[in-house]
Amino acid sequence: MKRHSSLAIAVIATTLLAPSAIFAAPAIHSPVNAMFNKTKTIKFTLTNDSTSTMDLKVGDDLVKLEPGKSLSVSLPLGARVLANSETPFHQVGSVIAEVSTSLSGAIVHIK
Repeated sequence: MKRHSSLAIAVIATTLLAPSAIFAAPAIHSPVNAMFNKTKTIKFTLTNDSTSTMDLKVGDDLVKLEPGKSLSVSLPLGARVLANSETPFHQVGSVIAEVSTSLSGAIVHIK
């Protein structure tokens, strides 16, 4: 009698745990992210509102922005716009903007 009850308990426990064990770890490890991992780029405009020429590092490119001029840029999320020359308001290497979705279509005025 004890064998039957212990066997019945083992069978019930196995049937209760088996479905969760099946879904716990999939057997096929496919890189789903690889198919959908497109880098989103954000388009915005940089405007030099100062009275002097500014050297900027826009992503990986070096750009010279004349006073009063604007530059349309398209950068991936997380990229940075850095000052590459010293001005009264910016040190060399200071971050002017970091690209985020909130910059989409915006105009960034730099003094």
